[in-house]
Amino acid sequence: MRRNAHYQEAAPAALSGQVTVDLSAISDNIQALKKRTEAPFFMAVVKGNAYGHGLVEVARTAVKAGADWLGTAQLSEAIALRQAGITVPILSWLYLASQTSATIREALENDIDVSLGSVGQLEVLAGIAKRLGRPAVVHLELDSGLSRGGARKEDWAELVAQARQAELDGNLRVRGIWTHLAWADVPAHPGNLTAVAEFEDAVREAHQAGLAPELRHVSSSANILDRPEFHFDMVRAGLAIYGLAPADHLDPADFGLRPALSVTAPLVMLKKVPAGTGVSYEHQAITYEPRYLGLIPLGYADGIPKGISGRSVVNIGGRTVPVIGKVCMDQFMVDLGPDASGIDVGDTAVLFGDPACGAASADDWGAAIGSHGDEIINRIAPRLPRAYATTAYRCPDYQEPAAAGPGNVA
Repeated sequence: MRRNAHYQEAAPAALSGQVTVDLSAISDNIQALKKRTEAPFFMAVVKGNAYGHGLVEVARTAVKAGADWLGTAQLSEAIALRQAGITVPILSWLYLASQTSATIREALENDIDVSLGSVGQLEVLAGIAKRLGRPAVVHLELDSGLSRGGARKEDWAELVAQARQAELDGNLRVRGIWTHLAWADVPAHPGNLTAVAEFEDAVREAHQAGLAPELRHVSSSANILDRPEFHFDMVRAGLAIYGLAPADHLDPADFGLRPALSVTAPLVMLKKVPAGTGVSYEHQAITYEPRYLGLIPLGYADGIPKGISGRSVVNIGGRTVPVIGKVCMDQFMVDLGPDASGIDVGDTAVLFGDPACGAASADDWGAAIGSHGDEIINRIAPRLPRAYATTAYRCPDYQEPAAAGPGNVA
């Protein structure tokens, strides 16, 4: 069959993207963050499959790098870590007590600490612990303004009184008191000082009720970098250990942090189109001159946001090229410009990764859709294979692209 001279087809085996996780970056990031705090304990938060990086792999790396604690949102994540042989303390904070008693029992049997933010939760935990014959180890959570988990300050006195009675009954042990700041990603916001003052009042009230918690913890990633006075006994590092910005005004590179996750895919098709060609559904982009288009075999089923079209770039062979046209379920197009020399089918397209290598970052992609890098990395679908590197990623040869001229119109 005769092919048009401007048409190339990919080899059949090339239809897949790849997620690569640089575990050495996670290790280095944790060590850099630990140097910024005098808190005795450091928690690495690995919820959401370690922000899409891989739960067990990241947890093991974090512990080896010096994390004293691990944090998960769901009990199933914490139990999976125990089943993988990880023995450091784990705190898990999101569960429906009335419907997950079997899972709670399994968590307690596996020495997993759980968050406690209501008398209703306390009653369920204490009942399970009594039947189990061992106390549930808990961290009392104060709602200091986020209006999410935890007890409001008007309910705090009852919670600590009930917690103390459960301790006396042998069904509970209060190891910690914690809160999450509503303005954690805006560290200078005055609401943080108000919330921390309420937290300190809550700790005093707990002591007055007879509780003796070992750990007070407030700070998440942004506060580790910006508010050392909030560090107390433990800090909880989430997004920063993955090398992304925990707040808009913080550049991870300024703190020696680098992204750990990159997403790549092969260029599976390259074609030249004339001026006036509509690209993808609804022709939201139209070429104003002859252009070369490249096809990337990833789409919104893989976690590529539809809103990225025309707002972000992909790196191919050292060239930065824009996403063009509406993102499809399994594929999207890039504009290679009027001259695609040096680019071939099978070349690797870097969607996002380490900016030091010339790639866009997940933070760049997040900003392009009015969000943040954490949404981007958590979108990546499980169907994309993960590869793990234990040595620092080496940037390929990279040349700064020439300034782009006018391209396409929507």
